[in-house]
Amino acid sequence: MLDLIWVLLLSFFIAITICVLLLPPYIKKAQAVDMVGIDVHKFDKPQIVESGGIILMLAYLLGLFIFIPFLDEPSTNVYTEEIIGTAATVLFCAFIGLIDDVFDIRWRTKALTPMLGGVPLAVLSLGRPTISTPFGILDFALFSTLGLLFFYAIVVPFVVTACANAVNMLAGLNGLETGSTLIIALALTLLALREGKNEGLIILAPFLGALIAFLYYNRYPSRVFPGDVGTFGMGTAIACVAMLAHLERAVFVMFLPHTINALLFFVGKLKGSPPPKEAPMNPDGTIPCTTRWSLRCLILQIHPMKETTLTYVIWLIVALFAVLGMLVYGL
Repeated sequence: MLDLIWVLLLSFFIAITICVLLLPPYIKKAQAVDMVGIDVHKFDKPQIVESGGIILMLAYLLGLFIFIPFLDEPSTNVYTEEIIGTAATVLFCAFIGLIDDVFDIRWRTKALTPMLGGVPLAVLSLGRPTISTPFGILDFALFSTLGLLFFYAIVVPFVVTACANAVNMLAGLNGLETGSTLIIALALTLLALREGKNEGLIILAPFLGALIAFLYYNRYPSRVFPGDVGTFGMGTAIACVAMLAHLERAVFVMFLPHTINALLFFVGKLKGSPPPKEAPMNPDGTIPCTTRWSLRCLILQIHPMKETTLTYVIWLIVALFAVLGMLVYGL
């Protein structure tokens, strides 16, 4: 176990270092080639570098790959498949996000394509066709071949696309998605430590490092946005922790704010009143919201807020459900 702790720390600091070293030149180069977007929640509408999630995912994957030279160690060699499978799943979904950043694909396509990224995760789940829910363990093997087919072809890919899209849909404020994901990752790390889930710690250690470093540049006032390449990658990493460390029940509860936000969004879409992508700022600096069909807008309907306050409120909500998820796991 001592060997594993040292490798976990090495992975954590490598991810931080890579992100800190590569983000400033990436920001400079992206500005030079006009790879920027408008920060709509500022009066002066500054242009902010987009798709910084490329560096976030690069730092994460390189931090994850640092485990490979240590695979001969007894404390890490049993997790070879989890490392490679997580890397493949995250890389595939992040690539889909990058395609959306470049080509702005339709939301229906974007919602479903990450399911393909669930294939490596489904393969790793062979032999364990179960999922932990708030209502107990659901064993798909009890439903014979049809149940197994449904689990590997539908359930596992759906978990991936649900987590990826949930993080993506909660985005829109400086540091919101990165900070929210960091809160959940921290809670899962504590839970993995408590329950002895080493596979979860291996997936999470470099993820925490990359998120902490990226949040420094993504927090208010943001210097870089993660883009869909970042949000898809973040959500997919959480999905891998859920499935491979068998923490599905905890992640389900921790993601309830994201789930509520997604459900509100889809209802708004069906009613023809989705949250606006851009709206003029209120004269007092608070964020306008002309609809109620998102978690952000629902909060703003209760009380108008400025961007930083709204971000902190949502972080607090996510933190409360993260703690609740840790408690529910032990039930």
